[in-house]
Amino acid sequence: MDVDQSLITEADNFISKLDDCRIDSRILFKDRLVTLSENTGKEVGELTISIDSSTYSGKECYLVQANSNGIVDTIPVGTNITAYVTPKLESLEHTQHEYVNIPGNPLTKRSVLSQTDDGYQLVLTTTEGGTETVTTEEFTKDEMARFISEGANLVLQRLSIILGVHSRMSFNVFSTDNALANVSYSPIESHSVLLQNVTLETIGIERCVDNKDENPTTWKIYFLSDGHMYTRAQVGSPVYMKIKDIPENFMKDEDADWMILRCLSHFLDRKEELKEDHVNYMKRHPELKAILGDFLQFLLMRKPSDVIEFAADFFSSYSATAEMKPSFAHSNFVNQSAIRSE
Repeated sequence: MDVDQSLITEADNFISKLDDCRIDSRILFKDRLVTLSENTGKEVGELTISIDSSTYSGKECYLVQANSNGIVDTIPVGTNITAYVTPKLESLEHTQHEYVNIPGNPLTKRSVLSQTDDGYQLVLTTTEGGTETVTTEEFTKDEMARFISEGANLVLQRLSIILGVHSRMSFNVFSTDNALANVSYSPIESHSVLLQNVTLETIGIERCVDNKDENPTTWKIYFLSDGHMYTRAQVGSPVYMKIKDIPENFMKDEDADWMILRCLSHFLDRKEELKEDHVNYMKRHPELKAILGDFLQFLLMRKPSDVIEFAADFFSSYSATAEMKPSFAHSNFVNQSAIRSE
């Protein structure tokens, strides 16, 4: 499919503005979204995305970790991603593991993309019904120009929100059959949302991957102004993802105070529950006070230098399985210096 040259130019301009030696600390945080059924609204899984600073072969980079799991049409499915991405969105290494646990015929795919002297190598391992297939492909540097891996895509999205870049852009990506294809990013209409009694403004991005001989795969993703993902939905999918909790920096002072009071109330309630439980236990076991009283009295009389060994000797006398030895062996060594100091 032909790509509008202006979209390529915008992509190049975006990359050129990024500092090759600087990690943007504003995008180093974790997102947690719940996966919901489009039909029932019930929670069927979750998505977590974390971006941290790291190094790879001596290079400063982003460490991207994403995990998605859930139930689709009663079938457990999931995707795990670990990627090392430079500040210029170059993928140094990218590992992706996908699974579909079909009863009697589970399917897993594991792809590892790594740099070579001449470009990149992609190793794909597919296991279906107990049969494993491994394929290896090589790509030149020219072929991988403007390539955005799935991990780099998560960095790009946060950066575009933080930097306020809302123009259409075009990059390269792997399609569903692991062939290089075009991926476009376009701004979409934003809207206000109400989350936990707080009204927030969102920023929308549409991501569209051109698949050869197939319909494009399209996602509509909305972000909060600080880069936190609010919702993500693949067009045609029976599920969508939504943020779990409002980020702390969007809380009003009264909301933060309310959260503190709520936690304090829970702590006090729990404290009283534990106190009552402990008192009831001691009432049911009056021997506990007698044993502890004997121990403390004996301890203060002897004043041993090693309290731990002394306690081990003392309480071992109550055990029917403890090794037979002279009773209170360590208690026979009185701490004379402690007595004299009195």
